Amino acid sequence: MLVMSRDGAITFRDIVDKLAVLRITCDKCGRRGWYHLHRLIERYGIDAKLFDWSDEITADCPRKRARNLNDQYGARCPDLSKVV
Repeated sequence: MLVMSRDGAITFRDIVDKLAVLRITCDKCGRRGWYHLHRLIERYGIDAKLFDWSDEITADCPRKRARNLNDQYGARCPDLSKVV
């Protein structure tokens, strides 16, 4: 089995059995979504870094694409602080 380098990052393995659904929200633009953890693991693998996944799903955010340091996007996973 291939294990990815963690580099101190949170992986799906870190939250398995702690969350069934992973929510992502952005208070700046109002975008919200939720993802079943088992489906994320099926697609990306249990050792995938959480923020590699979140970078992918927020790639179309206008604020992120603008790369304006004064008005950055604010995507976050609010449930992580409860389990990690």
